[in-house]
Amino acid sequence: MIRKGRIEDAADMASIYNHYVRTSTVIFSEKELSASEMMDKLLAMHVGDKFPFFIDEEEGAIRGYGYAHLWHPDAVYGQTWEVTIYLAPNDCGKGVGTSLLSEIIKASRKNGAHVLISCITAGNMPCERMLQKLNFEKAGCLKDVGFKFGQYLDDVLYQLSL
Repeated sequence: MIRKGRIEDAADMASIYNHYVRTSTVIFSEKELSASEMMDKLLAMHVGDKFPFFIDEEEGAIRGYGYAHLWHPDAVYGQTWEVTIYLAPNDCGKGVGTSLLSEIIKASRKNGAHVLISCITAGNMPCERMLQKLNFEKAGCLKDVGFKFGQYLDDVLYQLSL
């Protein structure tokens, strides 16, 4: 079931986020977040206010979360938003991400976004397939911009015009 996200979801969100910080290159960070830090991050980005914020929940367990936020703080980019989605490790490949992203797209269109951006680690094929399925187009690649687990990594940019 997809529902609107709440600030109280921050602890479960941090748990999912921290899994990827520890185990994967899908997050270009080596810093885990506490529930309080995740809450602060959501509040600072105004997630759930102007920007869509959704949770996929089943029997009280969060299977994934997604939200949109400003792509860039300068006002000229005010209608260009970035999407962020992370799934609980055992819920990947079940359509959860596609469902969350579909809801984010609908709400973003309704809330005045013009373009949605997704910035993902090159080689993350499940995410690339999901984005392409929902009509995002590959817009470019930033070479060697992240360094994690002893390797340089590329960011691939996808965009969807609304």
